[in-house]
This record gives sequence, structure tokens and C-alpha cells, in this order.
Amino acid sequence: MSPVKIVRILGLILVLVAAFAPTVPYIALALAIVGLVIGYFVEAEKRPVLLLMVIALTTGVAGALGVIPVVGMYITAILSGIGALLSAAAVTVIATIVYERITE
Repeated sequence: MSPVKIVRILGLILVLVAAFAPTVPYIALALAIVGLVIGYFVEAEKRPVLLLMVIALTTGVAGALGVIPVVGMYITAILSGIGALLSAAAVTVIATIVYERITE
């Protein structure tokens, strides 16, 4: 198994932990750190998709299914966690793009 897959699986596990047990200490910090690492592994051709997903998830899409009885709040928590994870990844992607532009 490649390091990329391991980091992505770890990120998804952290998202689920954050959704179902939000009181775990430092879960948000762990999401941010793993997100930063995930951003390092994003291929150049997939960067626009990542940035679009961050915009969508952080501007309200995550809460769209919150009205579904029983499971809506969990779906919202999972999508919000993915948004947080990908937001941190976007920071690394943006830093990488800036670095690439400077060193051209």
C-alpha cells in the first residue's frame, strides 16, 4: 500500500471519528495536519477539482442533507469533516502552486 493511500485512509478515519465522537481531544488538529499532508500528494491535474470541492463543502453543501431525520446530522458532520480535511489540503496545494510559480 502506497503512502498516498495510507494518508487518505487515515484522513477518512479521522473524519469519521470527528463526526461520531467530536469530543475527542485534538481531533481538529489531527484533521488539519493530515489534510496538509494529503495536499502534498495531490497531482497537478486534480488541483482544480480539490479547490472546487473545498468551495462547495465550505459554502453550504455540507449542510444540505441535514434535514433528513435521524441520519442528516451525521451526514452533515461527515461532509463538514471532509470539508475541513480538504481545506487544509488546499493550503498545501496553494503553497505548492505559489512555489512552482516562483521557481519557474
